[in-house]
Amino acid sequence: MAISEDRVSHLAHRIYDRLWRDDLADFPDESRPLACIKEAITSFFAVAEEIDDTVRRKLASYAQAKVPGSREYEILYQKFYQEELAKRKW
Repeated sequence: MAISEDRVSHLAHRIYDRLWRDDLADFPDESRPLACIKEAITSFFAVAEEIDDTVRRKLASYAQAKVPGSREYEILYQKFYQEELAKRKW
């Protein structure tokens, strides 16, 4: 899943605002924490996309191709996705 820079920025601002509003963190300036939050979000989605690609390749390699969207495909997708998460200790 690709996520646009605008969406990352929107999410980062929402997280930043929530942290500040709930008095969970104090920031001397706005730019540095926003950059850190954006980087974390971008990294998260990059790993999620990598896992998704791995799982889709694994499903495509089956001798009997599974049809995307079918119940069997979705069950195997979730199973393999969870396995990849566990492998990466994520």
